[in-house]
Amino acid sequence: MAGRELGEREPGSVPRTLPERLSVLFETVRPAGKPRYTFRQVADAIRTEQGVAVSAQYIQQIATGERRNPGVAQVSALERFFGVPRGWLYGLGSADDVATDGGDEQVFGELQRLRELIRFREGIDAAMDETLRDPQVQDMVIRARGVSPQHLQLVLRVLNEVRQIEGLKEPTDEGQNR
Repeated sequence: MAGRELGEREPGSVPRTLPERLSVLFETVRPAGKPRYTFRQVADAIRTEQGVAVSAQYIQQIATGERRNPGVAQVSALERFFGVPRGWLYGLGSADDVATDGGDEQVFGELQRLRELIRFREGIDAAMDETLRDPQVQDMVIRARGVSPQHLQLVLRVLNEVRQIEGLKEPTDEGQNR
């Protein structure tokens, strides 16, 4: 799994080893609008929120497979931190065991959907960041504050007409106009 993106797995291929599963969680579950958690952030949160003794180095050793027999308390704390069913990191869920909420394929499918949503959100955020750096756009946003919803709709209609006159694509189209 090392070096591969979650979406690059073969269809239906569920990570099998604890390091693979942990890697999937680190690549998928992240703080809103930020890059992946660091081992230090996870260790600190587990110690603070769950009272379980674990270090960043210990988590890194689990993730790389260097620590082959990690403690049950630490692995359970990682599962709680990342919000996966108990036993998932050990591969104890099965695809047939959907009732326990721990089926491998079900959990992995939810993680894939989460990853897709994160990528979509990051794309929107990047487009908004780029757009809002334009001083004229900033000026328009500032001037729009406090304007009634009806009049904002009027402004949007005018902008849409200007875009048509200038031959610009819809801003939601891939490639963002220009």
